[in-house]
Amino acid sequence: LMASNKGLRVLKVFKALQGNTLYGLSNKEIADIVETTPVNVVRDLDDLIAEGLVERLENGRFVHGMQVLKIAVAHQREVQKMRARLDEVEQRIVRGSIN
Repeated sequence: LMASNKGLRVLKVFKALQGNTLYGLSNKEIADIVETTPVNVVRDLDDLIAEGLVERLENGRFVHGMQVLKIAVAHQREVQKMRARLDEVEQRIVRGSIN
């Protein structure tokens, strides 16, 4: 099943911001990366801003929003729990307590 062109473009805009959390990107820079018009990028950014996934800085540049950071932190916590569980299992194996 093929995603909509707009849906794919919005995701490309979102992904274009990767690695630009401190200084952000301008509308034009995003448009160049995504290979679309600045008008399309404005519409896509509006959708992403409405969902808390993107924020506009005071200088007019765009960065990932707090919602993205919350997702990243939740993922990091989950990975830490998995590591702790794996460490526990490994210790049990070393002690010979697993049958």
